[in-house]
Amino acid sequence: MISAFRFLAAGALALTAGVLPAAAQTEWKFNNSYAPARTESAFIREFVENVNKSGKLKINLLEGGAMGLKDVDALRWMQDGTPEMGFIWPPFLGRDAPDLASVYVYGSVTGPEEHLKALPAVKEILAAGIRKNKIEPIGFMGLSILNGTIFCRQPITSLADLKKYKLRVGTREQIETFKALGVAAQTVAQQELYSAMQTGVIDCALYPARIAHTISLQEVAKHVIDTGFPFPPAPYVVMAHQAKWAALPDDAKNAVKAAIAELEKKSFDFSGDIKNEADAREKLKAQGVTFHPDMSDADKKTIRAAALKTWETIAKETNSGENRTKIMQVLGLGN
Repeated sequence: MISAFRFLAAGALALTAGVLPAAAQTEWKFNNSYAPARTESAFIREFVENVNKSGKLKINLLEGGAMGLKDVDALRWMQDGTPEMGFIWPPFLGRDAPDLASVYVYGSVTGPEEHLKALPAVKEILAAGIRKNKIEPIGFMGLSILNGTIFCRQPITSLADLKKYKLRVGTREQIETFKALGVAAQTVAQQELYSAMQTGVIDCALYPARIAHTISLQEVAKHVIDTGFPFPPAPYVVMAHQAKWAALPDDAKNAVKAAIAELEKKSFDFSGDIKNEADAREKLKAQGVTFHPDMSDADKKTIRAAALKTWETIAKETNSGENRTKIMQVLGLGN
């Protein structure tokens, strides 16, 4: 009886040791700090659904910052392995990976055609940088091409006009670029942008027309001009904890890879951006906004030259000159 009991106990222990760790590896958490209404969240939900339908891996998606994790800390919580998966936009990594944060700057590309041309090099740079932080980059999600429009309280038609006013931008590299152009540029927190424009703290703001309605910018800035350059469309990196990814069975990895392929196919399709931009502008026009003619080719050339110089400065500071050179060569912009 004792021998039989020991045999059964040993079998139970073996079963526990063999099954429980595997079960723990097949149920993962995915952190999404974005609100459920965001386009990115819709893409991620579909990705998770596709993985879960495979029956090879169960992913629990937590949206809207439900895990209380900050994007700026993404490399840190992803190294900890809680959650096992997540995604990040490279510009948020300025503290821990400044070389990845500046993979693109405003003025790097003129639109989807150039972006798609540079994308293979951009992906390669981001994947290597993420992997260097002991995190597995399992794929990418495209960021919509958002036109770099400027909203102003007064009519502007050129770069020369813009030099008369105080411009709000979103990042340090944008400050440097516009200052080099003779424009008084500064950052203002997004939640303070409406009141800053309303009270004259700023006169203009570099802001996408497509999402201006989310902060009611059209109520206080009725004049818009397109600069000819989108906001830096660096793709989001979908990440997994490296050791846990390595431990996944091949069939589970294949299910994730298949879902990633579908995510990339849909999110890097920019064909709808032109229509979405046009629709947004029509809505803004109906609310009294005037869209002035785009900046001239000469102004665009001037802006790009200043942006590339800013990029060069940042690349030296972050030891990412090779990354910049690689992308510049792909785009035919020299060194």
